[in-house]
Amino acid sequence: MAGRELIRDYQGPPGGWVASPVAGSRYVSRGAFLDETDAFDYGFFHITPREAVRMDPQQRIFLEVCHEALEAGGYGRGSDAGIASIFAGTRRSGWEPYLPAAVDATDAMLALGGNCPDALASRTAYKLNCTGPAVSVATFCSGSLVAVHLACQSLLSGESDLAIAGGACIRFPAHQGYVYHRGGILSAAGRVRAFSRDADGTLFADSVAAVLLRRLGDAQAAREPILAVIKGSAVNNDGALRAGYSAPSVDGQAAVIRRAWQRAGVAPDRAGMIEAHGTGTAIGDAIELKSLRRVFVAAKTPFCALGSLKTNLGHADCASGITGLVKVVLAIQQGIIPPTLNCSRPLEGLTGSGTPFYLPHAARPWHIAGSPRLAGVSSFGIGGTNAHIVVAQPPPYDADETDHASVHLIPLSARTPETLGRVAANLRSYLLAHPHSCAGDVAFTLQRGRYALPVRRILLVRDVPGMMDGLTREDAVTVACDGPVDNECLAIATAWQQGAEVDWSRFYSGERRRKLPLPTYPFHRSRLGSDMSEPAI
Repeated sequence: MAGRELIRDYQGPPGGWVASPVAGSRYVSRGAFLDETDAFDYGFFHITPREAVRMDPQQRIFLEVCHEALEAGGYGRGSDAGIASIFAGTRRSGWEPYLPAAVDATDAMLALGGNCPDALASRTAYKLNCTGPAVSVATFCSGSLVAVHLACQSLLSGESDLAIAGGACIRFPAHQGYVYHRGGILSAAGRVRAFSRDADGTLFADSVAAVLLRRLGDAQAAREPILAVIKGSAVNNDGALRAGYSAPSVDGQAAVIRRAWQRAGVAPDRAGMIEAHGTGTAIGDAIELKSLRRVFVAAKTPFCALGSLKTNLGHADCASGITGLVKVVLAIQQGIIPPTLNCSRPLEGLTGSGTPFYLPHAARPWHIAGSPRLAGVSSFGIGGTNAHIVVAQPPPYDADETDHASVHLIPLSARTPETLGRVAANLRSYLLAHPHSCAGDVAFTLQRGRYALPVRRILLVRDVPGMMDGLTREDAVTVACDGPVDNECLAIATAWQQGAEVDWSRFYSGERRRKLPLPTYPFHRSRLGSDMSEPAI
């Protein structure tokens, strides 16, 4: 939200690099890579080290991110919500050259499943027990936003009760620059200047992201944390009306944007922000701006901010759409229009009279009197598959249930004692930041929204101050409240701590308890040891 550029400088060309003989080519030591992409909590997902090291890091980290999305929404496993689905934007694996040599047929099969793009959604569904559709979407750059659209359609049709949608893009070799070729799509300067007359290309980046989707009425009835509402979405293809297979189309892009806003039932002139595809390529940005101007009416004063996360992060390929959606959700949630970087000379369609758009050069408050914040997100793929989504601020909940004098059971669990300590510390940090939370809501969220792991402790509390105190102790069963505790309640707590299953649905029956966005499980990630800067020989 602050407008930082996450693209970093790296050392010069790697050892053994030979200058390209192509005229106008040179090495650019810039990039945007995730750190520690060789780390993974394989034990948490019951995966052996032998299998884990043969899994593409895109599969590993997407699995962790999807589990985090489930827990953030108040679910321990996909099946807890009924029929759960996975829709994932996918791309080819760059991990295969770094795999250790196969010693037998088992290694070969593990490598095949671990590096096939088709397996991204289905492996995640297998590990998270999601029994609905598991669809890997391969539409190049638009894959993850197309996945969001397909997830919405699955929910609206009743095919799914819950859906996770996202994408994963992790590139190899890691932490290196790239070769710039004159006339190509990559930037000579190593900087993305979206919608600028100085734009000279894009650069690629890592990103892994996912969102948890529910029908609005179901989420409201369950009083789950709602960050934003998808009002409408659309997907299409440019067809033959373009200069070539990889060329974008004004007609196709305008049509998908218009259709999404029509399905949302909202006029585009109510948008406060458009998160554009915005690659920083001269032709691509000019065509995208023309398509937006066809849908958004002329205005006396610009009213809609035009943004592109690629100016901060670079181009995350099939994960760029979901990453842009996350940016928009944060902007709506925080009430901030984030800045668009690297554009001191905007394209002609962004200046002069009549333009509805402006480029925010600094973060600014997003105030809308009497109506929810609205934004659009675009993602366009090579080959012409386009997606656009309309996102809105969610309606507020009515008053929360207050804490009564009863005792609340706070179950905490992990795979190891060390990780259990982190679970307790993270919950305490959350309560310090949210001191007005209801102890009953915390208990309700942990009871219904977390999968019970083998190493356990449980607190018996009446309020948040008591919980804060109890979290500093190390007793397996911690009584952190004044007054007598019901023997049955204490017996249930002790039995659960010792490994028994508890039917938590008997607690808070008839109360309007709310699921809170509590800290998710802190994975104990181990480095798997492969050198990702040089392929295996």
